[in-house]
Amino acid sequence: MNRRSILGLLSWRRLSVFLLVLCFSVLKSLAASDFEQGNLQYQKGDYKGAIEIYNRIIKSGYESPEIYFNLGNCYYKTNNTPESILNYERALKLAPRDEDIQFNLKLANLKVIDKIQMVDQIFFKRWLESMAHYFNTDSAATCTIIFMWIALIILALFVISWSSIFKKFFFYLGILLMVCSISFYLIAHNRYEAVNSTMAGIVFNPSVYVKSAPNDKSTDLFILHEGTKVQILDNVGQWKKIKLMNNNEGWVRAESLDVI
Repeated sequence: MNRRSILGLLSWRRLSVFLLVLCFSVLKSLAASDFEQGNLQYQKGDYKGAIEIYNRIIKSGYESPEIYFNLGNCYYKTNNTPESILNYERALKLAPRDEDIQFNLKLANLKVIDKIQMVDQIFFKRWLESMAHYFNTDSAATCTIIFMWIALIILALFVISWSSIFKKFFFYLGILLMVCSISFYLIAHNRYEAVNSTMAGIVFNPSVYVKSAPNDKSTDLFILHEGTKVQILDNVGQWKKIKLMNNNEGWVRAESLDVI
């Protein structure tokens, strides 16, 4: 490839990157303009108009916890419980430490008929899940690496130290740092699983019977109502296998749920 063709290729790549950045900037600018317009409609009490604008922004490919939060507020004001919970959950997925989202989600869940109690978990697992709300995957992974490197440095000091007192100090400090590193790794893994691997959904039908198998003729196990959050375990045709916080499982038709 001659020099002229290489320069031409580089210029095309630069142009492509420029156009991509330009398109993203335009999209972000339009989304920001629509977002302000939606906020204005919300302040006027035109919740349906605000819902239409916020949904238009999301369909254009732009997402943010603020948009989902405001959309959840609009649906809450119009007494659409499942839609409000769905959007609060989506907002919380993007901003797990936001206290306003957590509070409004709790308010919306008060309207849900089904009050499902979580099965008691062992202390360590409960602690991991609670800590996962305060760290995203990247920050927890960063802490894992930092503590690991410090632990390795302490290990090196333990090896080269001649004093028994310092050896004992470095030994126990190294163990503590390794425990911290492992803990942050587990937090990062838990957070990654919660965001990327574990699928959850919200029941949208006023009521739905949970079946023992993916078949209309199978046994009715229990009934769920709109707004209830479920974990999605499997898909078979038009059916989804779900699990509740109390570990009850069953099958429901896919159209009765909306995935978070």
